[in-house]
Amino acid sequence: MALTLASAGLMAQTGASQPSPHTPGPAPHRAATPHSAPGTGAPGAPGASGASTTPPAITERPALPRLVAITPPDNDDDIARFALYAARDIEQLGLQFPAQAANAAPDTEVVITMRLRDGATSRMRDFSRQHMNEPMTLIVDGVEMLTATIRSELGGKFQLQLPKEKARLLFQRVLAKAGPAT
Repeated sequence: MALTLASAGLMAQTGASQPSPHTPGPAPHRAATPHSAPGTGAPGAPGASGASTTPPAITERPALPRLVAITPPDNDDDIARFALYAARDIEQLGLQFPAQAANAAPDTEVVITMRLRDGATSRMRDFSRQHMNEPMTLIVDGVEMLTATIRSELGGKFQLQLPKEKARLLFQRVLAKAGPAT
């Protein structure tokens, strides 16, 4: 079982963050001033043509499906539950700290990228198809981690957006099953 911690910058490279409104290119071209000479390939420069001086566009991977934690209703007996077992089902976890807005409380939520092993991937795919647009509760080793509404088919890799305390609990559960450090 691999455990990966990734910063927001690394996650941006994988396409997990919001796409940038800027055209990808080397830093000197993005920092060009409006006084750049026409035809130099500087973005925004009058007469700029990117045919020969701008590198090819970087293909961004599509964003992963994300389960965003919601508050379950008082009577949650009708909510479907999906159980995972850390040692058997979870192959990799990644952690992303979302960018903070100026008026947001710091560090209230984090994003966990979860990759499942083959058997769990098949179960998750079937479960999410069957319960599309319905709430579900994700359980890891018998502990409810989050309740979220399924908005797209989930497979072997998806994200969980949940409160930091629940993320800490998830990592503790997974690390406890990982065995002794080597």
